[in-house]
Amino acid sequence: MGRTRGSHIPKVLRSKGELTKFQILAEVLRSQPHVRQRDIGEALGITVQAVSKYFSRLEREGFLESGVRRTNYKLTPKAHKKLEEYLADLESYVRTLRQELKFERIWPALASNKIRAGETVNLEMREGVLYAVPFKNASVASGRAIFDAEAGEDVGLTDLRGQIGLERGKVLIVKLPSINEGGSRAADIDKIWRLYDEFKPHKIGVMGTVGRAVLNKLGLKAEIEFGVSRASALAALRGLRVFVLAVGRMVSRIIDEVELTNVKHNANITYEVRDCRKV
Repeated sequence: MGRTRGSHIPKVLRSKGELTKFQILAEVLRSQPHVRQRDIGEALGITVQAVSKYFSRLEREGFLESGVRRTNYKLTPKAHKKLEEYLADLESYVRTLRQELKFERIWPALASNKIRAGETVNLEMREGVLYAVPFKNASVASGRAIFDAEAGEDVGLTDLRGQIGLERGKVLIVKLPSINEGGSRAADIDKIWRLYDEFKPHKIGVMGTVGRAVLNKLGLKAEIEFGVSRASALAALRGLRVFVLAVGRMVSRIIDEVELTNVKHNANITYEVRDCRKV
C-alpha cells in the first residue's frame, strides 16, 4: 500500500464560492485598472450578473476599490495579501502532490524465509495473509524486496507483477435456535460438529449469546466476535473459509454483506445456510 501524508486540501479548492473569489481577484490583478465584468464572466464561464454580485461583495469585504468610472477597479492591499495566502496554500498542496506522484508504491508482505534487499520473490496468500516466498515461477505474482528481512518479518515490495492466486472464499452460516426456541439446548450439536469437521474452516465467527454457548459445548473458540458480517465477508474475499454461528435475522445480515462484497469487489464468494435447530 502507498504512503499516506497529512496534506490538506486548500480552502480555495474546498469551496466553489472561495474558488470563484480567488479567480476574480486574479483576473482583476491581470486587467486592472480597466476591468470589464463581461470579460471576467466569459473567462470564468459565469454570467455577468454573477460577476457583479461578487464584485459588490468583494468591495464590501475590502478587497476591491472602484474608481470614478465603474470599469476602473483595483485590488486593495488586503486583496494582495489574500492572493498571497491562496497561492502559498496552493503551492504547498501542489508540492505534496508532486512528491506523491514520484513516490513508488510499496506493498507489505510477511517473509517466509530470509530475504535480501533487491531480491525478487513470489507472492502467495496463505489463510488471508500475503507472504513473500522464494522465487520459483515467473508466471505467478512477484515483487522486489526493498530491504532485508528475516523469516516472519514484514518486508516492503515494489515492482509487483502478475495476479495473486486466491482460493474461492466461502461462508458457511449455521442457523441456531433463538432463546425463545430453547437456545443452545435446542441446537443439534452433533450436526454442527459434523459440519465443522467437513468444512474445515480457517476462521470461526459467532453472533449472539446462543452462538457462544454452542461454541462452549463444542469446545471451540471464535476468532471473529465483533463486526461479524463485515469481517466474515472480508475474510472470504481473501480466500478463507468462514464458519459462522448466528440466530434469526443475524443470518440475513451476513448474507447481505457477502452479496454486497461480491458486487463491490466483483468477487465470487459463495455462502450456504444450514439449519441446525432440532426438529
